[in-house]
Amino acid sequence: MHTTTVVIGAGRVGRTVAARLSGARLYGRGQQPDLDDCRRLLIATPDAEIERACQALAPGLDAEASVVHFSGATSVHALDAAPGPTACVHPMQTVWPELGRDQLEGAYAAVTGDAAVGDALAVQLGMIPFPLADDRKALYHAASTFASNYVVTTTLVAVGLLERAGLDRELALRALRPLQDRTLDVAGRRPTGPIARGDAATVAAHLEAIGPELQPLYRALGRATLPLVDPDAADAVRELL
Repeated sequence: MHTTTVVIGAGRVGRTVAARLSGARLYGRGQQPDLDDCRRLLIATPDAEIERACQALAPGLDAEASVVHFSGATSVHALDAAPGPTACVHPMQTVWPELGRDQLEGAYAAVTGDAAVGDALAVQLGMIPFPLADDRKALYHAASTFASNYVVTTTLVAVGLLERAGLDRELALRALRPLQDRTLDVAGRRPTGPIARGDAATVAAHLEAIGPELQPLYRALGRATLPLVDPDAADAVRELL
């Protein structure tokens, strides 16, 4: 049977998904979607609009049409108004439309709800699906935030410090890239650096140099690092953090 996919939401994810799925119809804000032949409805709206969008569109869906949303934090039960099977497929990847239709290739995808529906879509988008319980989504999404969003945050903090040290922004970004690439390669190992060495003098110098605005962030990350290093090293710097 011919399957027509309708994508609701023309943001980063919606545009990328629609470009990848041949024949998919993409509708943005304010547009009225044609659901007459829709057999798969993909909701790529902001999280707060998912449930409302599903409730508004559900009466126009075929009883067997599947409905999927892409939020990592929103419950699959936001789609309970749908008459057919539902799933959530969340790409563990940052998405930028200018990177093209194949940018999800090789990424992992958390699938909640109907596994057959979710897994099939993930594979069609080039991703590797894995199951995620609905009641664990907040933990999962927090993990993704640490691994992605906060890397951007700490990178820009580092760039700001390098600018204060005399580098221009573009050089700072280029200089950090090899360090960050190598760090990702060995991220499953124990950390290096002054906390791992128990180097209290260097930690104290860092805190003085960065100033009061960044000290709370440095200390919070430092305390999170203590359990990852040798106990003697941790004890040597603990009072500074």
